[in-house]
Amino acid sequence: MRTYKKSTGLLILFILLQFTTVLSQEIIQLPKGKQDDIDKYKELVSRYKLANNSQQAAFYLNKIAFIYWENGTTKEAISTFLETIPLNEKTGNFSDVKAVYSNIALIYTDLDRLDLSLEYFNKSLIARRKLNDKSEVVAGLIDVAYMLTVLNQTEKAIERLEEALELAKSINNPRLILNCAKLFAANYDKLGNLNKTKEYNDMYALYEQQLSTQDIAADFEKKVTKSQAEVEMEKRQREIQRQIMELQELRSKTKQDSLGVIVSVKQDSLARAQELALLRENKLTLITKEKELSETKNREQQAQVRMQKIIIYSAGGFLILMVILAVFIYKNYKDKKKANELLSLQNTEIQKQRDHIQRQNENISKSINYAQGIQKALLPTQSSLTSVFPESFIFFRPRDIVSGDYYWFRSLSNSKDEFNPNTDKFAVAAIDCTGHGVPGAFLSMIGYNLLDEIVSKGIHNPGAILKELNNGVRKALRQDETDNRDGMDMALCVVDIKNRMIEFAGAKNPIVYVSDEEVFRIRGDKESIGGGYGVFEDNFTTHQIKIEKATWFYLFSDGFIDQFGGADGRKFMIKSFVDLLASISILSGNQQREMLKNTLKDWLGTQFQQVDDILVVGFKVE
Repeated sequence: MRTYKKSTGLLILFILLQFTTVLSQEIIQLPKGKQDDIDKYKELVSRYKLANNSQQAAFYLNKIAFIYWENGTTKEAISTFLETIPLNEKTGNFSDVKAVYSNIALIYTDLDRLDLSLEYFNKSLIARRKLNDKSEVVAGLIDVAYMLTVLNQTEKAIERLEEALELAKSINNPRLILNCAKLFAANYDKLGNLNKTKEYNDMYALYEQQLSTQDIAADFEKKVTKSQAEVEMEKRQREIQRQIMELQELRSKTKQDSLGVIVSVKQDSLARAQELALLRENKLTLITKEKELSETKNREQQAQVRMQKIIIYSAGGFLILMVILAVFIYKNYKDKKKANELLSLQNTEIQKQRDHIQRQNENISKSINYAQGIQKALLPTQSSLTSVFPESFIFFRPRDIVSGDYYWFRSLSNSKDEFNPNTDKFAVAAIDCTGHGVPGAFLSMIGYNLLDEIVSKGIHNPGAILKELNNGVRKALRQDETDNRDGMDMALCVVDIKNRMIEFAGAKNPIVYVSDEEVFRIRGDKESIGGGYGVFEDNFTTHQIKIEKATWFYLFSDGFIDQFGGADGRKFMIKSFVDLLASISILSGNQQREMLKNTLKDWLGTQFQQVDDILVVGFKVE
């Protein structure tokens, strides 16, 4: 009985745990404010459709899709994005068709559905071809080739890259050519074609050099009390004992009465002659005693019969009880066996799901690691900075594999593409994008390419560069049409070596410089790049710094400043960071990088994790 109850308890507890687990699964629900916005936009969509205004209907559907996407309801986001396609095609707005298909492809990339991501990048490419813009076609071909590379469809990737490279060369776009060369080298390396791999690696190195200035069981045991059957058995046994006692008393009484009769008879035979009158009386007494003895024997037999019946009934009841118990135990055994089989199946399914999740994580990690390689390829090298400023360093520590922080520098020569260390003007910037990891990395690629385009147009004033970058980011993210508010904070300076002058402009971020052991900090404007409302009409403020002595200049993101650590678990803070820069400014560039690295390590200790991307760029102007 105890074994059964314990195993039954385990089964009940297991079922309760499973039920609780199901109930506790998270249900994604939009915040009330967001749901109210969606209801309002849906009503506008219905009105514009009735008015046959496809452009406005598509506009508000796009806003609904972005709300779903931002709040993690990807299925509704995809279906709403797709609803805009026929409306945009009706108005011939293939620019939005391209963007919508690319957004869906990015959603499927986040969901690790790389096959569907490839499908929608292909649809985006078809829309780009209709725009009659070779740069758009090349960008679309590179997107498709990248997904084919990740999916190990190497030969198809090479076909797309051949078309992309030919178009990129026809429009003389070195940035697109560099991206094609990088993917060509990766695919030929997979095929084991060493000659082709070297050829495209050489091409990549050439263009990189040209562009180098540009992140249970509740164990319960019920107290086993006597079962009802056991209690009944004890009652019957007590009854039998009582009846046995009565029977023994009755037998004793009978023996005593018989002895008295015999004595009387002997006395009568000795005094027969003298007491004839007493003979009849004794005979009557004997008859009476015999009758009483017979009755006593009858009572004894009845008692024995009752006892036998009690024993038989008790044995029968006990047998029935044992049969019921056996059936109960057998049923429990069958139920337990079935439960064990179900548990085994569930464990098997759990293991399959765990293996599937592990494969997904491996695929995601591979994709992100590949993206890290692409991001590193885009960023200029330390050697490029050193060729202009021998005493310089870059301390770059992403929080995740890819980073939302990035650095950018290039010579401001007449040539739009070459990095020329012999020119007199250089631009250097440290940029902090919204977020970190993959989203931040996407935004950093947009900013990097826009900076290259802006200075290639001959815009070299820092405040004007930031204004153009702000408008470019807002246009690229369609922030006038959507609720997207992503952007970036940055510090940018232009170094005029010939005239010993530095011009600086900042979007929230400052510049710190140390001259003759004196520390100076110039704050940037309070406006960010992108993310605001409306077009920023004015230029950002440009500050001029006259270089009279050897001076160290520092540009940085807020990652180091906002890092928690130390004994009290507080932020590092800007004042401590500026003091740190002042104290290390007497060291060489490499030594300063090591000091920053060691200071961050000591600040984190063993209790704190890095909370944001960290970037510090330092250079000395003699």
